[in-house]
Amino acid sequence: MLTVADVAAASTLGLSVAAGADGLQREVTSAHVSELTAPGDWLRGGELLMTVGLVLPMELAECRAYVSECAQAGVAALALGLGHGLPYKSCPEPLRIAAQECSVPLLTVPDETPFIAITKWVFAAIAAQERAHLQRAMEINRRLTAVATSSAPLAALLLAWSESSATPCVVCDSTGRLVGATPVTPADVVRRALQAASACPPDQTSWAMVGEFEVHTVGATVPLARIMLSADMDSTSRSSSTVLVSLIALDIERRDLSGRAERERRSQVFTQLLRPGIKRERAQQLAAAVGLDAAYYQVAVVAADDVDALAFRLQSGLESALLRVIGGTVEVAHPDLTALMDALQTHAAGLPSGIGAPTAPDTLAVSAMQARSLVPVSARLGRIVTASEGATVSLLLSLGSPDAVRGFADAVLAPMDQLDPRERLELVRTLEQWLRVNGAWDPAAARLSLHRNTVRNRIDRIAQLTGRRLDDGDDRMELWLALKARAALPQ
Repeated sequence: MLTVADVAAASTLGLSVAAGADGLQREVTSAHVSELTAPGDWLRGGELLMTVGLVLPMELAECRAYVSECAQAGVAALALGLGHGLPYKSCPEPLRIAAQECSVPLLTVPDETPFIAITKWVFAAIAAQERAHLQRAMEINRRLTAVATSSAPLAALLLAWSESSATPCVVCDSTGRLVGATPVTPADVVRRALQAASACPPDQTSWAMVGEFEVHTVGATVPLARIMLSADMDSTSRSSSTVLVSLIALDIERRDLSGRAERERRSQVFTQLLRPGIKRERAQQLAAAVGLDAAYYQVAVVAADDVDALAFRLQSGLESALLRVIGGTVEVAHPDLTALMDALQTHAAGLPSGIGAPTAPDTLAVSAMQARSLVPVSARLGRIVTASEGATVSLLLSLGSPDAVRGFADAVLAPMDQLDPRERLELVRTLEQWLRVNGAWDPAAARLSLHRNTVRNRIDRIAQLTGRRLDDGDDRMELWLALKARAALPQ
């Protein structure tokens, strides 16, 4: 960057600083001559504006107006020509005062220095700096290219970049997990970069500016990774950043391509394991072939419009999972229900999702069948539904619309709704636990930490309020369904 200080220090020009010394670090982008008293419309910012003050009234008010307009237009500095045959042989005091007040550097040009010499010097210096920047950028590019074929290209590229540029670079996968960062990058910078990546839409595949970072997405159709570069970089780093991003993207896409065959093989094994009636010995062989060593797995089925993008995100979040795409759904088998639920909530939020019961590898078809049947139920409820709750919820929903289900629950439980809230809560809790143990008094009393007679009294009270005979199976079922209805579709 060429500054006013650089121009003022040029020995061949012989310029002097008359005012505004605190602005000498302003960047000079060009040199321009104008004798206009209102030159603002002709300026673009960064100019070293030269004048002899031919028509400028050297009164303080006029000088203030002139310098203020130049400052608003973004001039880097003013240069006043002095000497023989010119209006002024020394710097007029009103102009010097105005420049000092506006913090605009004011240089004086001696008689022996023509304005054209300053113009040529400025543009020659800018060109020299640009050549130097280009040479440094080419050297950085050569270093980056040289390490791109190493055994660990990403780490080598980040190291080479850190040795050549002060611009931090952070790389994360499509799920937002940190993959790599330039050495000694502060932890808070890495954290902010990951936050910038997470702010991008999951399906974004273009460049974006997020806060203080440039976010470059790797992947033409499905995001594979994101590369975050601090936007505050010098011209040399900016010239080389495209090469860095391209080489990192090339390494990531190469690794994705090399892993695609393995993912396809695991998908085919998953398909075979889902065949009904597969023999246990064959299922064990297939499971061992892809490293499945857990005793039980549950299958999740998710419906989505963009199944390929969803499949990639789930695969990235569940590296040990079996996964396949069937029509408009993604099917996943995983041994850890908690991890599976977390992945669905993170990468398939709002999508209809069902999870079957845990089964051995030779009976995965059962879990998959359950999960598929729960997808419509999940669409109605707006949340993930598991097999442990699916049968009851499905039955409740089959009764009709949510309003009809709530109406049924209210009709059955309304007598208890009129009670004091504390008494109602005690009765509802007692009824639920008693029904869970199929009307057995002692187990219900143990669950509630009550005496069995207290449980009997409460159940008799419920029978009186609701008009249900609790020794009748149909009446018990109605109460149980009403409780489940309220749990599934709360007000």
